[in-house]
Amino acid sequence: MKVLYLGHYRESTGWAQAAIDYILALDSVGVDVVCRNVSLTGKEGSVPPKILELESKDTRDCDVCIQHLLPHHLVGTKRFKKNIAFFVSESTSIKTIPWFVDLHQMDEVWVPNKDLWQSLINDGLVVPNSLKVVPHTFNMDKYKSGTQQISIEEINHKFKFYYIGDLNDRKNLPSIIRCFHSEFDKSEPVSLILKIRRFGSSPEQVKEIVNHSLREIKSRLRMYPQVEDYITEVVIPEDIDGEGIKALHQYGDCFLSPTHGEAWSIPSFEAMAFGKTPICSSFGGPKDFIDKDNPSTGTCVGGNFSVCQCTDAAFPDIFTGREEWFSPSESEIKKAMRYYYENRDNIDRFAGLKQAEKFSYEVIGNMMKEYING
Repeated sequence: MKVLYLGHYRESTGWAQAAIDYILALDSVGVDVVCRNVSLTGKEGSVPPKILELESKDTRDCDVCIQHLLPHHLVGTKRFKKNIAFFVSESTSIKTIPWFVDLHQMDEVWVPNKDLWQSLINDGLVVPNSLKVVPHTFNMDKYKSGTQQISIEEINHKFKFYYIGDLNDRKNLPSIIRCFHSEFDKSEPVSLILKIRRFGSSPEQVKEIVNHSLREIKSRLRMYPQVEDYITEVVIPEDIDGEGIKALHQYGDCFLSPTHGEAWSIPSFEAMAFGKTPICSSFGGPKDFIDKDNPSTGTCVGGNFSVCQCTDAAFPDIFTGREEWFSPSESEIKKAMRYYYENRDNIDRFAGLKQAEKFSYEVIGNMMKEYING
């Protein structure tokens, strides 16, 4: 068996990293895999040496093709014994989107979480017995070693809530800001770190946008006479390499990601693996990797589904009023933040790593191998 894996894996994004990890997982369990990048934005981000080695292999005689691509890039073909799409989405339904039609040309569709699997079933996706959940996979060695140390003098002695991710409507950053400032008095030793980037914007532009949003939210909260009276956040708009992100995880105490939807959420998973108790929305990927019976692995907060209102979707057809996404309860977010602050000395910081082991290259690689052979 020889597998051709197509992906947008040189884009330096979380989605690109997911494709890299799937390829390496297949290779780690003995699957003969060859990979090819499909350029999306023209970026040429760096990839591990093993990916370069697999790129150099010949594509002849491939039996299976995995297309980890945007749906409008999918190609239906009978050249392979099995033609598989890897698909992600963060809303409750895609039946009104052209992507739904694109998926029907494939033999199988793999998705990263159970909520998306159920959503496609509800939509009536016709891929008989061939819709499968394949969770994201990770190299566990990354979470078992130290890295460079971070020091931010004004908050070193404080409990650190933190966020790592993009600046867009789906990420629900205003909820993080509102919940932090409404739950914690300025006299309490807590801090909020926001590591943010926005595609197409410079660090200076990102910082200006974030600072404007911070001022506006605080002024609406009306808790103190002046905006300057609130706790000052640490905003990091500059790009940080992998080791820097790892160091930030190890520096923080509690990760915040109460978004409107996540196909997986690599930063939340990594926070869990580092023992940083992520607070996530109870929808999509985090529900599948956070142990709901063990708060030391994190917490998924409840909420309800609301009509999508998105001003900055990557494509015009997605996140429109025809879809719904998750709206997490800010009351539950605040309760979880308070819990992790007050119980900071009672958390089992190794529980998250133990949970993360369920998604190792070996575990998920063997799952994929079984599905391919099935």
